[in-house]
Amino acid sequence: MNTNSLKKFAQEARKKLITQVGSRLDYVLGADSAELRERAAQVKKLNDEIARTSREQVVEKVAYTWFNRLMALRFMDANDYQPIGIRVVTPRDGFTTPEILEEAKSGQLHTELPVDTSRIHELLNGKIPSANPQNEVYKLLLIAACNHLHKALPFLFERIDDYTDLLIPDDLTSEFSIVHDVCTGMSVEDCNEVEIIGWLYQFYVAELNEKLISSKKVYKKEELAPASQLFTPKWIVQYMVDNTLGQLILELFPNSKINESLEFYIKPEYSNIVAKRESKRIEEIKFFEPCVGSGHILSYAFDVFYKAYEEQGYSNSEIPELIIRNNLFGVDIDPRAAQMASLVLMMKGRQYYRRFFRSVEKNNFSPNIFYYTDFKSDSNFKNATVLGSLIRISQEEANAKTIYEGSLFAEGEQYLKHLYNLLSTKYDVVVTNPPYISSSRMEGSLKQYVEKTWPETKSDLFATFILRCLEFCKEDGFTGYMTPFVWMFISSYEKLRSTLINKHVVHSLIQLEYSGFDGATVPICTFTLRNKFVDKAKGSYIRLSDFKGSQNQAPKTREAIQNPKCGWFYTANQKDFEKIPGAPIGYWLSENAIDSFLKNKLLGEELSLKAGLSTGDNTIFQRKWYEIENKNISFNTSNLKETRTNNKKWYPCHSGGDFRKWFGNHEVVINWLDDGNAIRNYRFANGKVRSAVRNEAFYFKSGITWSKISSGKFAARARPAGFIFDDTGRCGFSEDPKIVLSALGVMSSVISNHFLEVLCPTLSFTSGELAKIPFVEILSSEQLNIVEQLVNCSKTDWDSTEKSWNFKENAILKNRGFDIEESYNLYKQYWTNKFFQLHKNEQELNRQLIEIYGLQKEMTPDVPLDEITILQQETKIVNGQLVFDQQEVIAQFVSYAVGCMFGRYSLDQEGLILANQGETLEDFLTKVQKSEAGLSFVPDADNVIPVLDEEWFEDDIVGRFYAFLKASFGTQNFAKNLAFVETSLGKDIRKYFVKDFYADHIQRYKKRPIYWMFSSPKGSFNVLIYMHRYRRDTLSKILNDYLNQYREKLRGRLSHLEHLMVSGSPVEQNKATRESDKIKLVLLELQEYERDILYPLASERIGFDLDDGVLVNYNKFGKAIKEVKGLNDKVTKQKVREFDWIDTTQIR
Repeated sequence: MNTNSLKKFAQEARKKLITQVGSRLDYVLGADSAELRERAAQVKKLNDEIARTSREQVVEKVAYTWFNRLMALRFMDANDYQPIGIRVVTPRDGFTTPEILEEAKSGQLHTELPVDTSRIHELLNGKIPSANPQNEVYKLLLIAACNHLHKALPFLFERIDDYTDLLIPDDLTSEFSIVHDVCTGMSVEDCNEVEIIGWLYQFYVAELNEKLISSKKVYKKEELAPASQLFTPKWIVQYMVDNTLGQLILELFPNSKINESLEFYIKPEYSNIVAKRESKRIEEIKFFEPCVGSGHILSYAFDVFYKAYEEQGYSNSEIPELIIRNNLFGVDIDPRAAQMASLVLMMKGRQYYRRFFRSVEKNNFSPNIFYYTDFKSDSNFKNATVLGSLIRISQEEANAKTIYEGSLFAEGEQYLKHLYNLLSTKYDVVVTNPPYISSSRMEGSLKQYVEKTWPETKSDLFATFILRCLEFCKEDGFTGYMTPFVWMFISSYEKLRSTLINKHVVHSLIQLEYSGFDGATVPICTFTLRNKFVDKAKGSYIRLSDFKGSQNQAPKTREAIQNPKCGWFYTANQKDFEKIPGAPIGYWLSENAIDSFLKNKLLGEELSLKAGLSTGDNTIFQRKWYEIENKNISFNTSNLKETRTNNKKWYPCHSGGDFRKWFGNHEVVINWLDDGNAIRNYRFANGKVRSAVRNEAFYFKSGITWSKISSGKFAARARPAGFIFDDTGRCGFSEDPKIVLSALGVMSSVISNHFLEVLCPTLSFTSGELAKIPFVEILSSEQLNIVEQLVNCSKTDWDSTEKSWNFKENAILKNRGFDIEESYNLYKQYWTNKFFQLHKNEQELNRQLIEIYGLQKEMTPDVPLDEITILQQETKIVNGQLVFDQQEVIAQFVSYAVGCMFGRYSLDQEGLILANQGETLEDFLTKVQKSEAGLSFVPDADNVIPVLDEEWFEDDIVGRFYAFLKASFGTQNFAKNLAFVETSLGKDIRKYFVKDFYADHIQRYKKRPIYWMFSSPKGSFNVLIYMHRYRRDTLSKILNDYLNQYREKLRGRLSHLEHLMVSGSPVEQNKATRESDKIKLVLLELQEYERDILYPLASERIGFDLDDGVLVNYNKFGKAIKEVKGLNDKVTKQKVREFDWIDTTQIR
């Protein structure tokens, strides 16, 4: 089944039906015809419904009604299920129109069809005039077929005597019709499986579902159903039913061999300690789906029941009716879902018994599938469409519910009585894929009800349904679920875990890999519970964490079931989980690992683990360090008191960052002027403090830091003194340096990741969870020395690139002689040694720690090369080998060269030179203490460097790079060195500067560039400036000294070309004409750039404050500056305009 094509079909069908039903509605309400006057009562019903709801809701309802009907008709056609024996929407082979229409055209009409045969014949022979008689006839036949199916499928094919048939699309027979779309969108092969009904139901509402989920808003009452619909994968349905209903059948009928046909059945290890069940007939087993959706779970349960009935000797003709009458029950808040679930069960009945529809008509039965509706007069069900199956009904309340026969509301009261009975019944098996709705998005009355009734699971609706299903279930019955797996681990579900561990049995559980289910945006597990506690019972667990992708989940589950020794199948006594702080479901931990929590101190007992501050708005209070003036950053503050007197505004701040071990991620600074006065007093409009300053006593102290949120494994880093920290850059502290070093060793080893897989599987590494790691202090000086070496190596790597404020010079220059290729090879040799020494040290530390913790049998010290976190930009691991990215290494060298061109760096002095606002060449000379003549390489004087596709200026960026290369590696091998640079970059240096340099710079500086490119609309004119050296007259310089000069040079070139066009050879004339045309276009572009963009801005003499940051300042230059997605594109610029802390009139 091609679900991608089905999704496309369903979504396009929805759009088409809404458009066509809407057009038909407009016609019906606006036209005056004899036909419509005859149907005045239906038109009135239509108007009344629009008045009661809305035009949009009526159109949506009629559209999905016809989609469901046509989809059902196509499914029945494809499987030869039509009671009249004629395909209703599907053509015969070789024909293009539906078979039922072809039959009518040949004079054959099924006698059971409730249709006016004389009208059919008169339309076809022309006695009744019609613009499209075949279409008119087919409409009558289609409506008649639907009415005929009312007998067998009344829940879907209500008698069409209201406004629904008024709004049926006009076109039903052309190749562009919805009927044709249904036939082509649902292939015969697709219709072999009844689950196509569920897929189409989900895909039909998918667009709305995705829109609602991405909105991040609180759901309205009518949005709860579409927002929470999620089709359960077939293999998970099989697993849940196999290990609930299948298990129950095996316990009730010990001689049953049904397990042999249950693909995902897991034989429980604790079978020998479970009490024998009392006998029960198969008809007495009740299976309930409280969030039935499209009936996928009930469909498979039908299959399992059928096998069980066959084993018990029942006849094939009676089994389907028995199952539908006695065994399967379901309900949903969405009437459409209930329709589809009922249809699915009826199709299952027809699948197993050819005369099934006759039995339905004869014995008058239908599926026990219901949907919730609000009954304003009933206190329990007045808000039923919101609360759904969470409504609690006692048996006493159900018994007391009476129906007043003969009253106007008897039909509604009868339906309400069904709901009372449904919710008061205890079921043998309850299986569901419940709605996933967090408390922050729950509709108001739903949130209030959940908080009051199930406070221990109020965080998310799925967790509440875990308990609710256990309430529905008989004692010693089974429940099955597919839910997010967060309940297994995080602290907000600790009470839920305690309930399950102490009152029930986790019969089996499968934990999917993070991306193991395409349909959800959260990691998933599926599990079954026995609704009774059995002491010493060991549950069965399958861990699929190592198998990426949804396509691997089912095969690896089967493999584990068939071979429990595979390495990802586990058994565990759930009472052991209580030995772990918080009682997470750590089923894969060995006895030794679990005992580590009892035998050792926990990390939180030795290290103070702290959350940092929340500014309330990082765009105001945090910057990358290179965005602002270097002189205004205090890098060596030791305590809070100093911040009140040193007049520095910015201070280093640990703020999480990329996966990196041992040292680094020092990029963020925070406004802590005057002891953070601005942050402490940052308030909402109502005066409430918006920020949160936490644990300030630990600011500026040394310790350990880590990123609270990670996309992968955990990593800790040494924290030097002098830093503040925020909530995303969590930190740990101790007065004992050995404890800090020891803790860092444990936290960045495989040991911590082993325990964090159970303590923090959601990859949110909070202080509270890290505090629970078993901690054995490293006492050996050898081990502490290894940790120190790891920190030092990582620090050397961090400081070797421009992202560090301790960067001195480009690494290629450390080995410079006269040959850059030789320097590059020495660089590779040096860092290869560093890399593998670090790798060796990490593995040795792991080995020793594994021995200390006694986990040799379950852990390996091995560290994959791609988890070594130095050289992250400069290398990659290819087929297990360290490979240097020569292009990136040389691009960093070129970046450093540009820094030297602007005076940020110098060949004559290490480290930053010009890094404060408005500094000049004179400031540069003062800082390096040399005259201009004594410099190895002179920075650009006016802070404007042209970047053009040809050499129009001698001192453009290419000319300056040539000079830099000669200054750094000499003139002797200049041509060879340039060739190496260009080979490394993959293009000549001019092309690199014009096409790639700025994109590289944007990426290197994380969309906060310090060199800015002013560029004409089509990029014919580009110049770079260094933002720290920007002055109010910089744009005038660009205009007068570069743009105008460039234009004059182009005009001179144009004059020469015009001469060639007259006097040159034919080849020269053609070439000159082409170039002339190009230059004319460029001149026009430059004229418009000057007139409309650059000149007006230059006249304003724009100034800016570096403290406002690149995001704000870059957006002050409108279209004069190059557009960068995520910096000054349309969407980002609008966000900047919404900042309330800047003068937004300056955003252009």
